Amino acid sequence: MPSQRNNGKLVLELAASLIRIPSLTPIHTELQPAAAESLDCLERFMVADGARSTRLTFEGGHARWNYPVDNLYVEWDAATPGSQHLCFMGHTDVVSPGDSKTWTADPFGGSVRNGFILGRGATDMKGAVAAFAVAAGSYAERCRARGAPCHVSMIITTDEEWAAVNGTRRVLEWMRDNGKSPSAFVVGEPSSQEIFGSAIKIGRRGSLCGTLNAQGVQGHAAYQALFENPNRALSLGLAILNAHAWTDAEPGMPATNFETIATQSGDFGATAIVPGEASALWNIRFTHHQTPDGLAAMLQRLLDAPPDWARRHPDISLLKRLELTANIDTASLPYYSPPNRLSRLAKSVLVTHCKREPELDARGGTTDGRFVHDYFPEAEIIELGLPENGGLTLSTHPEAFGRRGGMHQVDESCAIPDLQALTLCYRDLLLAYLGQVE
Repeated sequence: MPSQRNNGKLVLELAASLIRIPSLTPIHTELQPAAAESLDCLERFMVADGARSTRLTFEGGHARWNYPVDNLYVEWDAATPGSQHLCFMGHTDVVSPGDSKTWTADPFGGSVRNGFILGRGATDMKGAVAAFAVAAGSYAERCRARGAPCHVSMIITTDEEWAAVNGTRRVLEWMRDNGKSPSAFVVGEPSSQEIFGSAIKIGRRGSLCGTLNAQGVQGHAAYQALFENPNRALSLGLAILNAHAWTDAEPGMPATNFETIATQSGDFGATAIVPGEASALWNIRFTHHQTPDGLAAMLQRLLDAPPDWARRHPDISLLKRLELTANIDTASLPYYSPPNRLSRLAKSVLVTHCKREPELDARGGTTDGRFVHDYFPEAEIIELGLPENGGLTLSTHPEAFGRRGGMHQVDESCAIPDLQALTLCYRDLLLAYLGQVE
């Protein structure tokens, strides 16, 4: 029985409804109602399509980020053990829009302009959430018409943009403990930079932050006997750490790299005073071949046993003044999902709808996909969503490209044709992965 649904219209309406809810991550009590409202909106839509929903609220588990988080698990038909079961993952929490006066439209208006839908979360990732909700509902309708099972589920959290302590990870744990075992996951995070369908993510590097602190002796800059400059020790230490080259790249996944994020020392208003201490904030993006503990130990070894070029440096003796700290408890772990059936089918679907061969890569920031293999180690994972730049292209939007309209940017938006195409891609991926239902 052919579907009478207008999925293109449905996805636009649902995305706009979600964008109009100011669902910032509920790290404070006053933000919790809006976060819950975003799930209410989705729940109403999917239950009307025959889904069964479970609300899961978790809290605690972290000394600082223990705020309660509302989550939603949805499924149409419970999959039997060993059967093909596809789970979509997403979030409805968003980052702050910042100063709304810098926007050309209401950040929570969900307005449509020149073929784009504007608002915080349009790209990251209320658009994709709406797309897979509509696509799954369409697939479920086909299944009902044939009397066939619909082994589709969804995890929607309201805590992806912040600590992620009581969000997706806790829902995955609940699923495992309740016998719900997806064979594959599709994360709706933005997956291509500029052109929709140009990339599919099959992993992400992890993130580890820390500090490097140098102690010295404060003194007058003209009297070298009266000071020991901590900036010299810090500079050499950072040079050593920045110069180390990791050789752990995978196809599509860049090698581990160390970057200095910020430095702090001295007083620009006191030009003759050498400071008594200096510090730097650093970040490492690392592959699945590394661990936070191993990286911290490696950085310390580099400082304790510097390379030959550093041993010849006049400040080598000052390295003993350095103290390295790694924030292992807040590290985001990497993941890598070797290409398999799901990624092959996703590539085929994108070729059909986008007329281009997508790249499989693992670049970009961390996502909730990193939690899956802790609970379902055999499941394949891909990330397929809207373009990071919101559908703005350099050729047609040269003034705004890279400055406005992208994820986390002013005037965040998504191109309506991209949103509708993504919905079709999700629908056809369901048909290909779970079976044709005509």
